[in-house]
Amino acid sequence: MALLDGLRVVEFSRLLAAPLCGLQLAHLGADVIKVESPAGDDTRHFPPYLEDAESGWFALANRGKRGVVLDLTDADAVAAARRLIAGADIVVENLGGALDRFGIVYERERSPELVWCSITGLGAGRGGRAVDPSLQARIGLMATTGESGGPPLRVQAPTIDVLTGMYATQAVLCALWQRERGDGGAFLDCAMLDAAATLMGPVAVLALGGHLEPGRIGSEGYLVAPSAIFGASDGKHVQLIAFTERQWRAICVALRKPDWVEDARFADNAARLANRSLLHDQLAAILATGTAQHWVATIGAAGAVCEHVRDVGEAWRDPLLAERGLLTAVGLPAMSLARTGTVAQLGRAPRLGEHTAAVLAETTLG
Repeated sequence: MALLDGLRVVEFSRLLAAPLCGLQLAHLGADVIKVESPAGDDTRHFPPYLEDAESGWFALANRGKRGVVLDLTDADAVAAARRLIAGADIVVENLGGALDRFGIVYERERSPELVWCSITGLGAGRGGRAVDPSLQARIGLMATTGESGGPPLRVQAPTIDVLTGMYATQAVLCALWQRERGDGGAFLDCAMLDAAATLMGPVAVLALGGHLEPGRIGSEGYLVAPSAIFGASDGKHVQLIAFTERQWRAICVALRKPDWVEDARFADNAARLANRSLLHDQLAAILATGTAQHWVATIGAAGAVCEHVRDVGEAWRDPLLAERGLLTAVGLPAMSLARTGTVAQLGRAPRLGEHTAAVLAETTLG
């Protein structure tokens, strides 16, 4: 039996952060009802497209949900939305003031057991617009991404969206535990800004503590050396890093440079940071003499950390991802909710409005 079997989530969402929260709750067994406008979630129109012309992006974040279309400019649709909320255990929404304009708001007096998770860019009631790239700019992530002397760069993975969805899920589960203890439901103010600040905290502490102003240093690290990407003899690259002195000694053994352990220029991390350019140049010369696979195997066997820099396609063909259950087909012909252990195995994402009639019939609205 999955953890949230028997619980209902009503999700008023678009784009990524809130749909990912709903997706995680669906994986935990909840019945997730995704409410969309007649135009649908914006991501329904994002490429790539599956064989049935549905968006792969939309399918990624909305698998296993039931789809309902409500035109909230219509009074009957607003009444239907309120009835859905009245029968829900959890509401997840990221439409900001749009729901407020239609009078769909959190009311503890009316629904004291309801957990309402509001996901916004800058915080509930703050206004303003924010998306993942804009928050990368605002929180300093872009300022630390790129090569020294080059322009700020965006991280292509929607890191802040994903982290926000994870934090929102954690908050919902905590609120459900609060309800289970008899303390009622809760309103959860989950801002993407909060997730962005948490993501950048380990870097920000360097600046706020007066240690240094983090800037763009490419693939190198602020606090440890070596930490960089190096070319191999086969044209591929490896990432090499030593977080501890034990790992540094292992690198010296693997590269057959035991004298580096006693070399005053490399004797400890502080010395290696002070002589980072020299160290990285010497490492680059050695690593250029062997293939990427050779160094990954040799340095790994010695007890240090060295990894291929893989293309995305190559990385996601790694059989370990499938073994860990991290891959799923998103174009399944029918929706299924087969349970394995405590996690629900989800079928495809809903077609636009696919379950409107069935869900509204369940609420006795017809």
